[in-house]
Amino acid sequence: MLSLGSEKPKKVAIIGSGCSGIAAAWALQSTDHEVHLFEKQERLGGHTNTCTWKSPITGQTTPVDTGFIVMNTATYPNFIRFLEHVGVPTAPTQMTFGVSRDGGKFEWSGNPEGIFAQRRNIFSLRHWRMIFDIVRFNLFALDLLREDDEIQAGSRASGAANGSNAYKTIGTYLREQGYSQAFKDDYLIPMTAAVWSTSPDKASLDFPAITLVRFMWNHHLLSTIAARPLWLTIPGGSKKYIDAVINNADHKKFKLHLHTAVQEVRRTKDGRCRVVFSDPHTGPPRPETFDHVIFATHGDEILPMIMPSESASPLEESILSNFKTTKNIAYLHSDLSLMPRRRQAWTAWNYLTTSSPSQLQHPAGVSLTYDMNLLQHLPEHKFGNILVTLNPPHVPESGTIQGKYIYHHPLYTPAAVRAQKELHEIQNVEGFSYAGAWTKYGFHEDGFSSGLMAAVEHLGAKLPFAFEDSTFSRGSRPELSLADHIVRRIIIVMQMVIGLLEIVLAIGPVAWVLGLFYEAHDILVDQYEQKRRT
Repeated sequence: MLSLGSEKPKKVAIIGSGCSGIAAAWALQSTDHEVHLFEKQERLGGHTNTCTWKSPITGQTTPVDTGFIVMNTATYPNFIRFLEHVGVPTAPTQMTFGVSRDGGKFEWSGNPEGIFAQRRNIFSLRHWRMIFDIVRFNLFALDLLREDDEIQAGSRASGAANGSNAYKTIGTYLREQGYSQAFKDDYLIPMTAAVWSTSPDKASLDFPAITLVRFMWNHHLLSTIAARPLWLTIPGGSKKYIDAVINNADHKKFKLHLHTAVQEVRRTKDGRCRVVFSDPHTGPPRPETFDHVIFATHGDEILPMIMPSESASPLEESILSNFKTTKNIAYLHSDLSLMPRRRQAWTAWNYLTTSSPSQLQHPAGVSLTYDMNLLQHLPEHKFGNILVTLNPPHVPESGTIQGKYIYHHPLYTPAAVRAQKELHEIQNVEGFSYAGAWTKYGFHEDGFSSGLMAAVEHLGAKLPFAFEDSTFSRGSRPELSLADHIVRRIIIVMQMVIGLLEIVLAIGPVAWVLGLFYEAHDILVDQYEQKRRT
């Protein structure tokens, strides 16, 4: 049990009803505080957005998630314990990933049957180099975690700031280590862009290397062969956990303000907080005074609320100004042109890319189709194909669309990661707390846990389970076995051989002959695949 003991009852405002706001509101039910939850939209939940799908085959309806969809048993400890406590069941699902470029001209997936779903890739040196670099990255990127441990230990000992290596971008790391363009274009950039819903070009390469590698280590994504954690989904939609919180709240001390936008938050001379908000039912903006405010919004939404009143300190302004978001458009639809061309390449997460820029020019740039039949166990024969596509390269066919939604995701830069490390300096200062997935990796567990922490550490809430920080769920760094060291030596030798081979293949006559071979091979494979489809 994590708590600061009893507190004099306070009047608390929570701004934002995403996972962080819901978590804080739920935890504060253990106190005598009067809690007001403000949400500018007409629904609760933020990225927890369960929608209704109508089957074009049977006319039956089923709930489908379009934002938050999956969690895993290794890195979502607090959220899963919460679900167990409120009686919301989970079900196993799968987390697979694939890439499709230019409408299927290049495709592969991480499934055993999908690695060479496109048969021509068996003869592609570029594809084999990508596979080799995946194995190499899985083994050698772990060195960054050990270096980070040493940097952090040195900083604590000297009292100095973190070294520059702590904020090295993944693009810089890949360039220094000589990773192939195929590895960047066909694996790491798609995965980074998909997981964090960021631009697949500059933003992905600007991603802090330590943040990315630690996330991949925690989520067992650097395990080439070893077992990975079980992935889960919520049958009937993730909205069930929000319903459980709201339906069981004590409405004598819990007030819900839907469709109510907070316009300004001002600190008062008597140490309280004046919140100005408006909704369509009460007319013009009106103020109300609170003892404490939890900002459970996106990081870039906070300063616009406190800057006009000059309530932000210089430190708050310098830290909070580093948090940005990207806008993403999601469609709920059944248009199979937004899935890989080859069924063998279909996965739970399908990354779509084009060699030329999309005419739609999405701000985030990442295009990704979630196969909801696969992720949420929705039978295709009963409901048809159910897909959620983020920022599609083309709008789904109009007759297939059943919903369109806008989501904002944190944008991770070295400046944002620095600001995360400084955030504790402004937490619980003069009645302000900050919670959100943006305070850590950007995932549901991060947002939910930050809401719990604000309620517990700043307002004396008590939890019915032990709180666990999942940041280092597998430890701060891995310990390499003798077998790992042997494989690393083999990889180093293979890398030297590959480097020499690439130099030979780049020689003019050799490259020309090889080019003719690939051109003839591609023509034959295209003819074969076309005949098979017809």
